[in-house]
Parts: sequence; structure tokens; C-alpha cells
Amino acid sequence: MTNRLVDAIHTIELAAWNFDSYEFRPESLTLKIARDACKRVLRRPLDFSLTAICEEHTQLILQVLDLQRDRPDLHAEMLGLEWSMAVVDLRRLLAFQRRLSFSASLPAMKVPAQEDWNGLFDIAFAPSRSVAYDLVHDELNRTLTLQSTNPNVHLRVTRNPSAPVIVHAGSPFFEVAEYAGRWFLRDGYHRAYNLLRASVFHLPAVIVHARTLSELGAVLPRFFSEDILLSDNPPFVSDFLDEALTIQYDRPQTIKTLRIVMEESIAPRSCNTHSGEQA
Repeated sequence: MTNRLVDAIHTIELAAWNFDSYEFRPESLTLKIARDACKRVLRRPLDFSLTAICEEHTQLILQVLDLQRDRPDLHAEMLGLEWSMAVVDLRRLLAFQRRLSFSASLPAMKVPAQEDWNGLFDIAFAPSRSVAYDLVHDELNRTLTLQSTNPNVHLRVTRNPSAPVIVHAGSPFFEVAEYAGRWFLRDGYHRAYNLLRASVFHLPAVIVHARTLSELGAVLPRFFSEDILLSDNPPFVSDFLDEALTIQYDRPQTIKTLRIVMEESIAPRSCNTHSGEQA
């Protein structure tokens, strides 16, 4: 009988595009599986001229898309980006994320039928995510420490002078990006995995027209490199469902820590210094 980790997080990792350094991956899984997965990928024909946008479905729900377009939180999320909205085919989306992790403590996602557009909109244009974290204020060292089991929790700079920094839990929107003539899933990997597994292939999405790798969002060390993403045989989101192209294992639950150090200083004002107060 296999001993499972306490609070284990089940992980599915793509295996055909080299492995990064990851302390929780059992190295015994990588050798033969990776070699066979690479051979399998090299044999498949690909056509990058296909768009991921489904024009027929998009025209069908244009009015509902227009209602979502005016959401203030959507405009805040897309600030500085060129974007639109459309229905996409999940089977045509490339993946820059290497791994998906699943916690048994979270409720299973309810998957609507393919033509249930109300249910699909609830998935693609969800309400803003709640932020759950523990906060410790160390007055002596003037630090704030935030800890969360949610890896998406991060600090975000705003344009609100009264709250210039907020704690954010990640985008609630299903985001697709067109970059260098290819179509990538930008945000919503777990949602896409569950939909594909249920043979639901079409979903409304925010379309980001990315001009740089940074706008695509594939800039963290745990993501695939641009060379792999623009190669002749890049990974697809649907590859996460192919047992021949993945390895699976359990890892322990991790805690993400954010630390803010508060410092004050007073110095002579230079000619280039701007301030909202007058001396």
C-alpha cells in the first residue's frame, strides 16, 4: 500500500519538453517517460495557422459579452493591455505552464454542458477572488508578513493614492493570449483542464493581444521558455490530459510568504522630486 503525504497536493507535469529544477519531483519518474513522451510529440502534425477563436459561437453570445465588457474589475485586470473578448476552442491553446496542482481539500469544479452559456460565463467571468492569508505585524522590526497556501496571492500596485498596494489573489477571468501568431492559455489552467476532461471545448474568454513575452505572462522561472513555446512542437493545454505526455506525483502543501519592510527617511528635496504637499 502506498503511503500518501498528509495534505498532499496531486501534481500533473508535462514531460516531453525537458524538466526544470523542482525539488518535489521524484527523479525516478523522469527518465523513460520523458524520452518516450518526446518521441511522441515529435511525430504529431501541427498547424499554427488555426485561430483559437470560434467566430460562430462568438456571434451567438455577443450581447452577453458586451455586458461583461463594462466590469470595472476586468478593466483593472487588463490595464495597459490590448484586449477583446470571444469564444475560444480549448483544444487549440498552447500551454506555458509546466505543472498543475490539485488539492483534495478544495471542492470539485462543477462543469456545465457545452451549450449552457450561463454556466460557462460563470466559469470564464467569475466574481473577484477572495483573498485568504495570515498576517503578522512585527512592530519592533517594522515588518508585515503575509502567508497563504494559495500560490496566486501577491502584492499589486494600484492607482489608488489611499491604497497604493493591495493583496491580490489572481485574475478571476479566463484569459487567452495571441502572441507571435500563436494562441496560449494565459490564465485559467485548472478550469481548462476540468472542461477538457468533460469534453467541453468552447468557452468565452478575454483575449489579450500580447506584444511581448511579459504581456503574454510567461515570465516566471517555472514556465516554459520562449524557445520552447515558439518551437515546432510546443506543449498544448490538452497535453495535461494525455498520460503518455505527463508524469504524476504528490507533493507536500506549500506556504507562500510575502514580507513588507516599512522604512521612512527624510532628505532635502531635489529639483526632480514631486510631492502632493507644499512646504
